[in-house]
Amino acid sequence: MKLFQAYLHLLFFISLTTPPPPAIAKYAKTGCKSRCGNVRIPYPFGIGVNCSLSQWYTVDCKNSKPYLPALNHLEVLGVSLSNPTVIVNTPRITDCLNPTLTSSEIMGVDLGGSPFMFSKTHNKFVSEGCGIAIMMVDDGSVVTGCSTACLNITVRDRNNCFGNGCCQTAIPHHLKSYSINITGLEEEDGGCGSAFLVDETSYDQGRFSVRNYTSFIPISLLWILTDSFQVTCCDNETPRKRLVDMFDGTIQGH
Repeated sequence: MKLFQAYLHLLFFISLTTPPPPAIAKYAKTGCKSRCGNVRIPYPFGIGVNCSLSQWYTVDCKNSKPYLPALNHLEVLGVSLSNPTVIVNTPRITDCLNPTLTSSEIMGVDLGGSPFMFSKTHNKFVSEGCGIAIMMVDDGSVVTGCSTACLNITVRDRNNCFGNGCCQTAIPHHLKSYSINITGLEEEDGGCGSAFLVDETSYDQGRFSVRNYTSFIPISLLWILTDSFQVTCCDNETPRKRLVDMFDGTIQGH
């Protein structure tokens, strides 16, 4: 009997000294999935209309790939709560099917009316080829651009992207839509060049190159929560509301 009591005391002591299991971070609303394939979908985004903050943040999960139906079903590659940004795959639009043109204009994704804008911090404007590329807004105003020369281009020139066969530049703040005008963007070997907006990290780390003739380009979108949204979700993972200064593009959380 005494041995049994000692055993019970030992179990009680162990229960007091054993630390509780670590809390598992919760990113989605109760009853909602937090992942689609390999992509984590944190609130205010959600898989299904009842799991997101609004229609803009609703995600469709098809064949283990997430899409934003409110933005022409762009594929979601990743969501960050700390930035806050969402990386999406956008269709690559090019005039390569008609390379005899000396000048042409291509349109980008239009985010007008949505809580998204193109992130100045996480994107850059890139031109690959030999010529001039400019980015314009709806009224025709030029907001950025760069030009390239083609003088004995080496692999190092292409990787550095500093003006010989490739150039890059920053984009303005609070950009919602744009078009790109390209002039004479041919490769040194006669191939077709391109100009595009691209997620800076994806491009710099070599995870993407238009030279691979990919059909999609990753772009980083800044997402904003306004005071009209009531945000309640997910233990210790509720995103802070963000205000963006439309003059200088800085983000303030509260």
